[in-house]
Amino acid sequence: MILRSCILFLLTELVVFSQVIKVSPEWFKTPDFGKKFVGSYGFLPRVEPKVDQEEAMLIAELSEILAAQKFKEAESRLLTFVEERKNPEDPNVEGKDVSAALIFTLGNLYYQNGRNDDAELAYKTALKRFPEYRRAHKNLALLYARSDRIAEATPHLIKAMALGDSDHLSYGLLGHAMLADDKALAAEAAFRQAYLINPKERDWQVGLVQALLVKEDWSQAARMMQSLIDDNPDNPTMWKQQANCYIQMGEVMRAAENYEVLKLKGITDEISLNTLGDIYSNQEEPLLALGAYLSAIRISEIVDINRALKSAGYLLQLEAPEEAAKLISTLRAQTEETLSADQKTAIFVVESNIAESEGRLEDAAELLKEALKISPTSGESRLRLGEIYGKLAEEAIEEDEAKAFRIEARANLSLVIGDSDPSVGYKANLRLASMLVKSQNYIDALPLIEEAIRLKKGSKESIEQYKRRVERAAKRQKEKQERLEQKRRELRESLKNSEDADKNKVDEKSLKKKSENVKEGLEPSDQQDEK
Repeated sequence: MILRSCILFLLTELVVFSQVIKVSPEWFKTPDFGKKFVGSYGFLPRVEPKVDQEEAMLIAELSEILAAQKFKEAESRLLTFVEERKNPEDPNVEGKDVSAALIFTLGNLYYQNGRNDDAELAYKTALKRFPEYRRAHKNLALLYARSDRIAEATPHLIKAMALGDSDHLSYGLLGHAMLADDKALAAEAAFRQAYLINPKERDWQVGLVQALLVKEDWSQAARMMQSLIDDNPDNPTMWKQQANCYIQMGEVMRAAENYEVLKLKGITDEISLNTLGDIYSNQEEPLLALGAYLSAIRISEIVDINRALKSAGYLLQLEAPEEAAKLISTLRAQTEETLSADQKTAIFVVESNIAESEGRLEDAAELLKEALKISPTSGESRLRLGEIYGKLAEEAIEEDEAKAFRIEARANLSLVIGDSDPSVGYKANLRLASMLVKSQNYIDALPLIEEAIRLKKGSKESIEQYKRRVERAAKRQKEKQERLEQKRRELRESLKNSEDADKNKVDEKSLKKKSENVKEGLEPSDQQDEK
């Protein structure tokens, strides 16, 4: 159950980190875009600035030049006209600026000739002279969008639409602008309108899909993707995005079907195959998972070692050590010459886990020793070796052998209780404390548990409960030791008193005997005197 939850969590992250789809640069080169842009050389007298008779004559002249797509010639002719209007040859004629309409046309010509900075300045000048100039707002927005300056394009795009512009291009670009501003609902509405006006434009379909993904509307996004897949079945992107939607919907086997299709078509990749393997692992199908994981390794030019080791770990959690061993064997065969020291160490650790899973504890210990030969400072390898020795001690029949294994276990665990990796230090302190608790050494175990709590990340409730139990046992053990020590002190005191008493008795007897001896040695005259 834990494995399934972990893998499912990893799968559900695939869509969350998908990149925002931007306006395709190729779209600005399409005939439709060119038609829209070149078409803006005309004039809409009801909503845009008027031109005088002289300018109207120039427009007629320019129309013929533009019809022949002679944009540079048109630009030159227009610039000449602007200069003549501003600085007329006739001294009696007052110079004046051309209308905003001609400045706008000049901006279009600059844009057409690849002079974007000049085009931007021309559009801004036209808007300064005529703030409600709809197509100037529209074309300035298009220029910004093409330069990936979507935030600057947005206000001009909205203004153009407020002034009556409502083609699919405006709605589509507005959709991208709303997506860039994290306004998924508005983006969806804009893309739907663009798609309604022009359902053949793929960019609007893709944009709508992206808006639905951001909204986490997995079901609608998956259905919309199907249309894109039908139009281009050999493009893997939408197959994978649709699979991600199925995963988010909890329909992981539908996602597996998509990944299998990519595999059959020969357009899959390492990430997709590993995800397929994770799905099968989640369904507790180790053989199918192994097939996907092996394919991921075999098609990769540069194998993701860490990902392959993680896959082997999933297989071990499914109690499939043979499949895990096959995966590691294939990994070694394909990457042996390119493995770094850390990667070799990590592989030995996984192989040790496989041996442990198969009950070969001594082999597991030897593999960990090989890992430590390569990386003597590997905290994880040292920790695992200590754990393996602990298990060997539990399984040992002879007490001498068990004692030797316990010594090895404690020695290895003691070396990593202060490891730089907090997770290793946490486990080492906890394992060593557990061994001490089993040997009823609660007092020495307690500081190790406290250090483990300090290093523990996340919830500490269970280990805090464990600490409280050990604290109670340590308290009882300490009280027992104190009582025992008190009895020992009392016994020592009693013995001392007894010895002192015996010594006093001996001294009294000795004194009495000495006194008697003295009396017996007195002369008769002396005895008479005493009488």
